[in-house]
Amino acid sequence: MRTGEGAGLEKIAASARLQEVKMQLRQLENDVASVQQALMRSLNSQDALLPERRPLAKISVEPIATFAADHPLLLRQQQQVSVSEADFGLRRKERLPEFSGRVFSQRLYGVSPPITGFSFTVGVPIAGKSFKKRLEAAQVENSHQQLLLQVETQNLQTAAGQAFQALKRAEEALVFYENTGLQQAEEILAAAERSYRAGDISFAELSQFVTQAVGIRQNYLDALNEYNQAAIQYNYFINQ
Repeated sequence: MRTGEGAGLEKIAASARLQEVKMQLRQLENDVASVQQALMRSLNSQDALLPERRPLAKISVEPIATFAADHPLLLRQQQQVSVSEADFGLRRKERLPEFSGRVFSQRLYGVSPPITGFSFTVGVPIAGKSFKKRLEAAQVENSHQQLLLQVETQNLQTAAGQAFQALKRAEEALVFYENTGLQQAEEILAAAERSYRAGDISFAELSQFVTQAVGIRQNYLDALNEYNQAAIQYNYFINQ
């Protein structure tokens, strides 16, 4: 290689890399615009919404490793149980005798001398097959709703435990990048820049080190996103 060819080659490589990064940036902008349109349709709004330009925050959680007894899914099923219990109670009352009374007086109509009295009736239901079937159906429905509540509780408890384990796994990876990975990326960038300025490494080698450091940072963001997604799921089960 003749003198000056190395510098020219590095310039070409740098220019090619710059154009590649610009192309990737345009693709990301197109992706953002596409997601914006989908969000506008979902919200039935003409406003293009964007998140605040700030670092991605870490979602806070309360590590209690259980589900909330007042979770909306359980409250809804408990309401179904209450409705079936009330219906079963009404069906049982249908076989009880019905008492009714009435008081009358002709004084209200200006009759003289008025006749005043009262009547008392007792209605005795006939417990036939149709009544028994309605009662059995109400009892079966009540038992079914109670069983669904038990199943829903068990499923929610299992899902909460799985979400907690996923959260712990994601947190372990995130802690590595927070405590070690990001610091290593900064050290790689600083050392590579010093070496390049001193002429100890070429531009191609500098590019490799920069790519490695950027890759570590990207892995950190992926780990943070995975942790946040796990935290969202976990918070859902503990009703936070």
